[in-house]
Order: sequence, then structure tokens, then C-alpha cells
Amino acid sequence: MQPMKSTLWIILSVSLLAVACNEDVENPTPTDDNEAITTATLTLTSQTTPVQTVTATIENLNTSADFSRATLNLRPNTAYTGAISLLDKTKTPALDVSAEVKKEANEHLFVYTFTPATGSPASMTVTSTDRDTSPAPGPYPVGLATQVRTGPAGTGKLKVVLRHQPNTKNGTATPGTSDLDTDFSVTIQ
Repeated sequence: MQPMKSTLWIILSVSLLAVACNEDVENPTPTDDNEAITTATLTLTSQTTPVQTVTATIENLNTSADFSRATLNLRPNTAYTGAISLLDKTKTPALDVSAEVKKEANEHLFVYTFTPATGSPASMTVTSTDRDTSPAPGPYPVGLATQVRTGPAGTGKLKVVLRHQPNTKNGTATPGTSDLDTDFSVTIQ
């Protein structure tokens, strides 16, 4: 009778394991997917008179990017307020990804890095002016709204990276993955 009991225990154990594995398949753990972004638009408005509003857009970021309207033509030594708008035009109507990023501010961080062209004296600083609601040591910057300051005339590139950082945001660009990583041309004259 002992071999029969052992066999029954093995059958029961395998059955329970099969049921447990089945439940995992039916109730998968949710994932933190990156945002789908097809269009990025930067809008900068000068804080000087006459007011200058500059808009640069990159289309088709998910396929063959169109940089034909991606140049920021700015004044030297000027302060601007900035905003970035993100869309997913694969959806109908287009999905406002900026609203999603704002809603999930505790999981997102824009990183702006200006690099002057070789030999160019141009400079540009970008500071995020919006914050998330992370508890101390936060809140941390988000970057949907910015303060931009140009320096001397010249040219360069403004790299814009949107970091997706669910449960890891700490105010730095290191954790997470990138939802967006693109460059805008900059002409300061």
C-alpha cells in the first residue's frame, strides 16, 4: 500500500503545480511599457520684447524621422520659457502623450543636453520648472515645462531624452529606459 500512497502524493503535487502555473498565465504581472511617441514639438517663448515664439517639430519618430522642421532659431543671450508636446499619431485621434507623462510625472524625467557645433561659441542651458509629487527626498523635476537661456551666437544640437523610470525615479537620468531620444538643431543668431 505504501507505493500507492507515494504515487498519489506525486500525482497530487504535480496537479497542484500545474494549476499554480496555469494561474500565472491567466493573471500575468502588469508591465510598465514605454510611451509610444511619433511627434515631438518644442515651443520656446522669449521673455524679452519683442516677444519671439519659436516652434520646432520632429515627426515620424517611430519610423523614418522627419527633421525638416526641427530647428530652433533663437536670439543670443535671451531667456525663454519652454514647453514640450508629445503625440502618438498612430492612434485615431492622436494620443496626447504629454498628458500621459504629466499624469505619470513620478515615473518620467526629461533630460536636455546642449552640445555646440565644433568651434561654435554657442551655449544654451535648459532647466526644468515643473516638479512631480514624489515624497522626500523629492519632489523631482519632470521637464514638460522649462526655462531656457541662450548664450553667444552659434550653432549646435539640443538632445532631448525622456526617461521612463517607474518605481526608480531619483532625480537623475540613470535609472529606467528611454521613451524618447532625439536631437533638435539649434541656431543662435
